[in-house]
Amino acid sequence: MSRAERAVPPASTLTEGRIARQARWEEMRRRIYLGIAGGGMIVQVVVWVLNLQRAYPDVVTLYSNPVFFAMSSWNLFWLYTRRPIETVYAVALAVCGAVIVARAVVTPLQGGPALLTSLEDLYWLLVIVSIVSFLMLNYRRAIAVTAGFYLLGVALPWAVMALNNVDFFQAARLAQIQLLCGMVLATLWSLAWYREHFVLERQALLMTERLANTDALTGLNNRHALYPLLDQKHDRGGALLLLDIDHFKAVNDRLGHSAGDEVLRRVAATLRRSLRDAELLGRWGGEEFLVMLPGVRPQEALQRAEHLRRAVAAQTDPPEQAVTISVGIGLIGAGEGMSAGMSRADDALYTAKQQGRNRVWVSEPARSAPQPARRRGADQERSASGS
Repeated sequence: MSRAERAVPPASTLTEGRIARQARWEEMRRRIYLGIAGGGMIVQVVVWVLNLQRAYPDVVTLYSNPVFFAMSSWNLFWLYTRRPIETVYAVALAVCGAVIVARAVVTPLQGGPALLTSLEDLYWLLVIVSIVSFLMLNYRRAIAVTAGFYLLGVALPWAVMALNNVDFFQAARLAQIQLLCGMVLATLWSLAWYREHFVLERQALLMTERLANTDALTGLNNRHALYPLLDQKHDRGGALLLLDIDHFKAVNDRLGHSAGDEVLRRVAATLRRSLRDAELLGRWGGEEFLVMLPGVRPQEALQRAEHLRRAVAAQTDPPEQAVTISVGIGLIGAGEGMSAGMSRADDALYTAKQQGRNRVWVSEPARSAPQPARRRGADQERSASGS
């Protein structure tokens, strides 16, 4: 690998693929949140109505549920108009935090037989805040936010009851609920820690694997990655195409290695655009590329190789970087190994270059000598001249 090749960042195709995956994930996440917001509105209306039916309606629920309903309605509008999801997190965290503080202060002052039930709602809300925090913030900040709200949710009810001489006979039950909530939050924190470290390690592993299997200059599979992929595709037979850029050394000598690298990138991009989904492409080494055509017949292999050769020859901008390719086809019979096809493709490529370059040559299993691809019209004349 040249110095210029090592200096080139990963190919744009990798970045585009990563951006496409992120866009799909964002779209799926947006749809999930739209469903949650719509379902939340229904739940909030039902809870609000049921609260009104109680003998002693909960004051905080009476006023907070309309606030939650308004927040969910705004969330629907915000998400439907495709605005940043992070804003939804921030608003949800702020509203839930305000309701937690209000419930922790107002509920003990309200007193009554429903005091314990009303305080239980507070700790369910703490779990929701914890989940939102881990979605919105990094692990350390989410821990700090949820721990802070939990301490407020534990301390404020006791402080308010002590300061106002509220008689509360179910103190043990309240402490039990608070401890249970603490255990649930600790479990969420542990899962979040595990997820964060697991994701980071997996990303590092995937990046290492990608770097090991990807040619940094062209973004194609390198030879190391091609071997297992070829083994997966050769069972049905088909053809191997070994492509070589004609007079590539002269391009480097005349224009410099940077221009040579650009030629390699352009050829790789042209080949990628010209292939079908089932066809496999990789950089074999130097100025050579390998294409696997699984399950094709000899005539179709010739047509596909000609299509690739013409596509590369048609790229003439800039004119000084215009190049042609020679293509050797190694046909693979059903049940044959890849080594036989590679040997035929290599022999056919050698013959194509000896015959004048910018042409396709095929080597079939049943024949002892390679055979040239048939050409027609002006294209045949240009190929025969080795242009």
